[in-house]
Amino acid sequence: MLEKNDPSALQDWLIVGCVKKPHGVHGDILVEIITDFPERLTAGVRFGLGDENGPTEVFETHHVRYHKGGWLLGVVGLTGREAVEAWRGKYIFLPPQQPGELPDGYHYDHELAGLRCRSITGEELGEVVAVDRETPQGLLIVRRGAREFMVPYVPQIVTKIDIEAGTITLDAPPGLLDDEYLEA
Repeated sequence: MLEKNDPSALQDWLIVGCVKKPHGVHGDILVEIITDFPERLTAGVRFGLGDENGPTEVFETHHVRYHKGGWLLGVVGLTGREAVEAWRGKYIFLPPQQPGELPDGYHYDHELAGLRCRSITGEELGEVVAVDRETPQGLLIVRRGAREFMVPYVPQIVTKIDIEAGTITLDAPPGLLDDEYLEA
């Protein structure tokens, strides 16, 4: 069992939500969902709370329900609006799911950073430096030399991800990764 304030035991936990504001007078909080698996946060689940650097404390959910596209979260031991006011802007963390628990073909964004991209013919195309989730399909940011390219993270283009080999196979349409198109 985790100690309530043992940050070293929480270092691999992932952000799943961001606290927006207190809700009502009984200590509930409205949380923006930042995960593909919101069903993991349910009553009785232990979660971490902290800033973008990681969780510093562990709490337990009393109740969780969906409210206006987010979670309405009750926390064991917190009973007043004032108690959660200081939580605004902090992040909710959960431990990562084990590979066998993830759907087929699903990978965490942090696992993709650093992978080498190759074409379907084996040509080196660059390295993934980030994943941008601001678009509906997501984008892989691929760096080749001094240039960065935005590659849509869709199965028609990202055809294979091999975490163990450290590679991603791309079937990029003409022009997507061509330097000539950037200079025109």
